[in-house]
Amino acid sequence: MELSQYGELFLSESREHISAINHLLLALEQNPGAGEPVEGMFRAVHTIKGMSATMGYRAVADLAHEMENLMDRVRQGRVSPGPEMVDLLFAAADALERAVELAVEEGDGEQPEMAALLARLRVAAGEERRAHVAEAAASGPEESAEGALVVRLRVAPDSMLPGVRAFLALRRARELGEAFAVHPAEAALMEEGFDGALAFLLRTEMSPDEVRDALLAVGEIAEAQVHEDRRGTAAPALPEAESTAGAAAKVRNIRVDLRRLDALMNGVGELVIVRDRLRTLARDSAPELVEAVDQASRLVGELQGEIMRARLAPVGQVFDRFPRLVRDAARSLGKKVEFVMEGEGIELDRSMLDEIGDPLVHLLRNALDHGIESPQERRAAGKPERGTLLLSAARERSRIVIRVEEDGRGIQRDRVLRKALALGLLAEADAAAMSDEEVQRLVMRPGFSTAERVTDVSGRGVGLDVVATRVRALGGMLEIDSEPGRGTVFTLQLPQTLAIVRALLVRQSGETYALPLTHVGETVHLLEHEVGSVKGRPVAFLRDEVIPLVTLRSLLSTNGAGPEGGKRPAVLLEVGEQRVGLEVDALVGQQEIVVKSFDATADTLRLFSGATILSDGRPALILDAGSLLGAAS
Repeated sequence: MELSQYGELFLSESREHISAINHLLLALEQNPGAGEPVEGMFRAVHTIKGMSATMGYRAVADLAHEMENLMDRVRQGRVSPGPEMVDLLFAAADALERAVELAVEEGDGEQPEMAALLARLRVAAGEERRAHVAEAAASGPEESAEGALVVRLRVAPDSMLPGVRAFLALRRARELGEAFAVHPAEAALMEEGFDGALAFLLRTEMSPDEVRDALLAVGEIAEAQVHEDRRGTAAPALPEAESTAGAAAKVRNIRVDLRRLDALMNGVGELVIVRDRLRTLARDSAPELVEAVDQASRLVGELQGEIMRARLAPVGQVFDRFPRLVRDAARSLGKKVEFVMEGEGIELDRSMLDEIGDPLVHLLRNALDHGIESPQERRAAGKPERGTLLLSAARERSRIVIRVEEDGRGIQRDRVLRKALALGLLAEADAAAMSDEEVQRLVMRPGFSTAERVTDVSGRGVGLDVVATRVRALGGMLEIDSEPGRGTVFTLQLPQTLAIVRALLVRQSGETYALPLTHVGETVHLLEHEVGSVKGRPVAFLRDEVIPLVTLRSLLSTNGAGPEGGKRPAVLLEVGEQRVGLEVDALVGQQEIVVKSFDATADTLRLFSGATILSDGRPALILDAGSLLGAAS
């Protein structure tokens, strides 16, 4: 059987194990005497070794084998996991990750620096090897089990490819000795009705326990029974089948290429557009046609919901790579940091997960370099030497809120203003009049950085402006809340999905625009006495609250008269603690819209996040709430 087609499965599982190794190494570094991280790493490396050997990726298997030997020495208490060894294991984990990627891409994972790393691992392990296999081979047949071993396996019920798992286990067994009397036949392993049970006889020099461990290391093997064949069995019986009720209760999973889900979502998006168009056309038609359209609308809605749920994934899939990043960055900066993650189970659309990784990396690096002080500086300020960095995710209404919070020095107003003046971003006369909020927004200007020198972490003027631009492109908003001496909180407010959103349609100067409901607080019709000005700026007086007011006409620089009559339609936008009233010509209503990206020309206003097709077939631009607030400010 050709194994190359299972490279993606091997890659996916290896990434999970390597992520676990990194987390366990962090735990071991915090508590060198703990046994659980050592056992967990040993199992993970052992599994990767078995899988890579089965796939024929020799370089990966060799590296995993040396790591396994070292971890075995540690768990036996023969080697102490000091700082140098932990650093070596981190380097080995990085090399293992690169080797796995290279193996899947090119057929093997040999790297130029691999030989030196293998030598370092052998030295750390004391150049000793477990010799029980060699001893068993040298002891002669009188000390080995008589006859063949009977092997019965059952693949885990939730395995996505049970036939592949069974084949990999059989191939592993043939590396241990001679496997024969296989039941069912190998050809049946790939058939749809294969239930995951496999049995065969194995003639080998290894003990039953060693064979069992080797087969379980293949992964997703729920049960492995290995014992001596004292009856001369011609063909071993399969493990007892599970009850029908138990089989029916299995949760079936399947790995699906994200591109297929994207294609399905695009198709559903087009269906939503056609559905809304049909609703409009059938509004005054025969009752039978209206009923059929309503039924089709419900079916499209159910299909849309199922596909959107299938695309959701926990943010922990992105968060998992950050503990290692924070650890390495803190060490390079000479800082002590306790990194805490919360809300990893909050779900986001996969397309959003792919986009938020880089912005979060920028924010975490910024917090480590500019926010958290050195141990000496923290001691002088009466703080603990170890700073705290919190990464959290939460659901607030229809939005997902991700926060990066640290207890460092905070944004220093004078330092920011000096840098802004040096860069020519503002006049000296305007600096004193700027509010703290306006000063904090300066750090999101392109090219702005207060770093004194360029390091591996920051100082190149690339960071918060990139984050703000990327988050705005995702239909979200970046907020900064800082208190000198107490720390800074960066808040990302994001929609749960980008594909299909509910929006408020407004009309301005004869054109219809869509405004996602994520940031719409309410709609109002302002009376003349509810509109005034404060310090020369228009405001609305609503329920004893003064709200800044801006007209969409002025932002778009369009012509035409305002709405007729005494009432002035407006939308109250809310982004975090910020609120602003947006005056429009008319409020059209709500509609589900399919978000389409568009390539804007260089002179296009930065007020739009995409485009959509309305139910009447006309195109409409989607307004970005964050950009509207920025323009209003």
